[in-house]
Amino acid sequence: MDWNSMELPKPKNPRPQAGELGLYDYWRLVVAAKLVKKSVAAMLQTAVITYLERNWEKHETRLTLEANEKGISPEEMFLHYVNEDVDK
Repeated sequence: MDWNSMELPKPKNPRPQAGELGLYDYWRLVVAAKLVKKSVAAMLQTAVITYLERNWEKHETRLTLEANEKGISPEEMFLHYVNEDVDK
């Protein structure tokens, strides 16, 4: 993707909310954060960034396939989803 060709808007909420964690997972997260001397928020941020780094290639492939079906570029498809979220 050509990231330089896209002008991305500022998100309405740059701090998305995470869904509720189960009790066991919540406390594992708290203990893990304490062990690495990070806040829970920093741990969640790291988890999201790690997920995107590991999985973005697959998502980009899906985005490209969907864009091809609609006869537009992946960048246009990406911006379609971005603007869909901004317009809410």
